[in-house]
Amino acid sequence: MSPIVLAALLTLSCTGASVNELPPVADLPEQEALPDPFTMMDGTPVTTAEDWREKRRPELVQLFQHYMYGFAPEAESEFREDAPEAEAFDGTARVKQIEIRIKGLPEDAPRIHLAVIVPNTPGPHPVMLGIKRVGNHATCGAEALLQREDAYIPEASRKDGASERGGRSDFWCVEYILSRGYAFATFLESDVDPDENDFTNGIHPWYPDLPYPKDAQWATIRAWAWGFRRCVDYLVTDPDIDAGKIGVIGHSRRGKTALLAAALDERIALAVPHQSGTGGCAISRASEQETVERINRVFPHWFNGNFKQFNDNEARLPFDQHLLIALVAPRALLDTEGKQDAWANNPASLRALGAADPVWKLLGAPGIEGPARVEDVNDIQPGKVGNLLQLRLDTKHDLTRDYWVGILNFADAVYGR
Repeated sequence: MSPIVLAALLTLSCTGASVNELPPVADLPEQEALPDPFTMMDGTPVTTAEDWREKRRPELVQLFQHYMYGFAPEAESEFREDAPEAEAFDGTARVKQIEIRIKGLPEDAPRIHLAVIVPNTPGPHPVMLGIKRVGNHATCGAEALLQREDAYIPEASRKDGASERGGRSDFWCVEYILSRGYAFATFLESDVDPDENDFTNGIHPWYPDLPYPKDAQWATIRAWAWGFRRCVDYLVTDPDIDAGKIGVIGHSRRGKTALLAAALDERIALAVPHQSGTGGCAISRASEQETVERINRVFPHWFNGNFKQFNDNEARLPFDQHLLIALVAPRALLDTEGKQDAWANNPASLRALGAADPVWKLLGAPGIEGPARVEDVNDIQPGKVGNLLQLRLDTKHDLTRDYWVGILNFADAVYGR
């Protein structure tokens, strides 16, 4: 490594320097092995929990945003009712619909429409917050959920019926979640940014002057994670919600988003990145499935400009996805995978969990206890698992009730319910 690059890395590690001082991708050292969680960019060892919290964690947060996801703006959320609170499911639950606005943005700026469904039992309740591609009304049959005609819906969702009222009931299993004593909350990804290679729509044009280099600007997955944060802003204020037990979930590209949101927002207690694959839980180095080059070529809007420079160049990544997983520590993470879903590369995700586990141990958290992977939801019980685990079921690329049984078993175990 050249003295100039080493000096830049030393500056980053020791002072939390501006991203403008980070080395260009071409100057990053090649490393075929996974980067060590406990070695700073300048080679300084991380030996204590304090070192992790005060030095290594902030360094990784900066690196992931600069070289992969992009930096998002700070924001202050404001809340209004979209509709009066209403009963659902024969009076066993209540529906709250919240419009989240960003303070200081004009009236015509994007707004997030958050639906929160709470069991009519004594609270406060833990909550699962999910991001999705279709409207809130599609998650279940609750008539109170608004069906917004102005909401962006992908054409594929119109064709397969997923955008109809209750069209995704079997996916989200809301009534089952409520029966387990959990609240359910959800928002539409396109309220933040439509899933298309166009940064002139969504939230991006409302922040034209972010103080970051062009190739480090926020891309779509970073914007969606920012949307998660805005929803958490509301949930921590709702007396029906246990603010210490907020879980986030997403499927596929949205699983990548749920993982990133949990890595960056420490108010999130549980991350469930479902079948998240490349750019999510799966290791990028030596991938036998979706490569960095392919994901950037097919979905150029998901990651920032810097990440494109790692196409067929993964060895120069100063991190890999095990370190994004490690940013969730000491909180809980359940990686849910399908045996038939080869593209999501669940072996690479399992490897990432194992490589991240030492961070949980350093921070005094259980991490992996017993097997790192289970294939029976009944094996997820207190005393049998820690708070880092892969659940692998015999499914394709889908979210089913069996996953929800495992997810809530895991949540019960880590929450001590």
